[in-house]
Amino acid sequence: MADWVAEVFHKNAIERIFLYPGGTIAPLINACLKIGIKVECFKSEQGAGYAALAYARLTGTPQVVMVTSGPGVTNVMSPLADAYYDSTPLILVTGQIGTGDLKVRKEVRQRGFQETPTVDLTLPISKRATCMMSLEDVFREVPNAFRLAVEGRKGPVVIDFPMDIQRLELSSDELSSESIPDLSGREDNVVAENSLIMADVVSAAAKAKRPVLLLGQGAINAGVFDQYIEIAKAMNAVVVTSFLGVGSYDSSDSNYLGYVGHTGHLAANRAVYECDFLLVLGSRLDVRQTGTVVDNFVPNGNVAWVDTDKAELTNPRVRIKWKIELDIAIFCSEFFSVYKGKVGSIDTAWHENMLLIKGEQLEDRPKEESGYLQPRTVLQCLSSVVGNAAMTVVTGVGCHQHWAARHLNYRPGICSLLTSGGHGTMGYDLPSAIGAAIAQPGRRVLCIVGDGSLLMNIQELGSLSDRNLDVKILVMNNSRLGMVSQFQLITWDSDPTTGDFKSPDFAAIAKGFGIPADRLDSAAELESKISAFWSKSGPALLDVNIDPRADVVPMLLGGQHMGEMWMGRK
Repeated sequence: MADWVAEVFHKNAIERIFLYPGGTIAPLINACLKIGIKVECFKSEQGAGYAALAYARLTGTPQVVMVTSGPGVTNVMSPLADAYYDSTPLILVTGQIGTGDLKVRKEVRQRGFQETPTVDLTLPISKRATCMMSLEDVFREVPNAFRLAVEGRKGPVVIDFPMDIQRLELSSDELSSESIPDLSGREDNVVAENSLIMADVVSAAAKAKRPVLLLGQGAINAGVFDQYIEIAKAMNAVVVTSFLGVGSYDSSDSNYLGYVGHTGHLAANRAVYECDFLLVLGSRLDVRQTGTVVDNFVPNGNVAWVDTDKAELTNPRVRIKWKIELDIAIFCSEFFSVYKGKVGSIDTAWHENMLLIKGEQLEDRPKEESGYLQPRTVLQCLSSVVGNAAMTVVTGVGCHQHWAARHLNYRPGICSLLTSGGHGTMGYDLPSAIGAAIAQPGRRVLCIVGDGSLLMNIQELGSLSDRNLDVKILVMNNSRLGMVSQFQLITWDSDPTTGDFKSPDFAAIAKGFGIPADRLDSAAELESKISAFWSKSGPALLDVNIDPRADVVPMLLGGQHMGEMWMGRK
């Protein structure tokens, strides 16, 4: 049976599997090796899961993660949740004890060594989770997983695979490739039936004096980047993105104001608050994007929201005038077919004021009186050294994540951003950077990580060293768990457990794994050490000692509407 499943993987263009090995998944691992599927073995289940997740995010195709039962399942839960909340297609195959044990003694706590109730644990954070108890289950569920993972809003599918079912012997007829259905293709989207909605949206766009185009991760997935430019030009709109939408529009474009929300750019948030028409393409408008004061999200305008997830559209957090359940690419095509020739009258003074706010660069202003390196200064130097090089930026979760999103330049096809959004997982960084490098051979990966986040999966330095990949790790080291510390200081004026976070010698640890590493402590060395760090091929780590008092500023706090933001500690 394992051989048949491996053939399904092969037919669905799976060239490699990501895993941490164990006994109850060993038959399937061996079956994959037997037909030439490459094994990417990591130092932990979480590392394997995040590498597969990054690979899937960049390619748009489901990737396979395989772990053993029990601790293998519980250790891979974070990547699974990340895939679910950030809409990443993933197939998680978990080993399980034999069906003979699963069918009996259901009243006891555990029916076999390393048994966990995998389906019960994973069902709330997957599109489907099932335990395959028979041949018929396998024939149905495995091919179906590849279809389901990319159908509609993408996401992970979990297959729990008992050991005895994996080891079943099949006849040659049952093993033939002709018996394996090809379900990898996506179903065509259907154009919205209600043409009146489109007509209303186009009319509102044409009449708008303060139009704003908001692009989310769904816009990245749709990939029609030239059409977003054309829509913005047609509407005379300023452009903003969600946090996960960063990279869907050239961040150096004069009409791009930044990303919106909790740690968004001041100009982007202000534009959304003051606009009279907001067109949202592929963003779920969650609390990190809208803030908590939802009644005043767009107080003097209307919102048109295009998305493929019907559940999100029917349960909005904010007031929505037009809800359109449609693929973004199809919407853009239909929008142009109706919009052509329409010209509105723009509030030029407002438009220029938004660009003026953007030009003031109030985000993370360096503390001139500090003797420490400042986050913005470091990243601006890095950006200058990098120039227009093609690369993928991967971050962990914390202050560094938002500094990286704010102060580096992103452009479709040139520089993209991978980060953990909805689940917000520290430790996403290093294994995802490895997965990104595997997915895009020849393209450099820049992993920007905080000292706290790096420690979560630091063992994957071994996986990076094993593969000698071109991954550059920049550690923004403030000896502080910055985001939580900042929240504590704003709220209670103290930051227990987070404000004095002792960091190890990351350069020495990296060298112990055979990775070239250095430490940067002073402004005098900034340009020379950044240049040296970037110039060499292969893996490298630079541990940068930054100001421990540096916050993410401005920030949208609880109780503030989108037109307001906290401007920092004194």
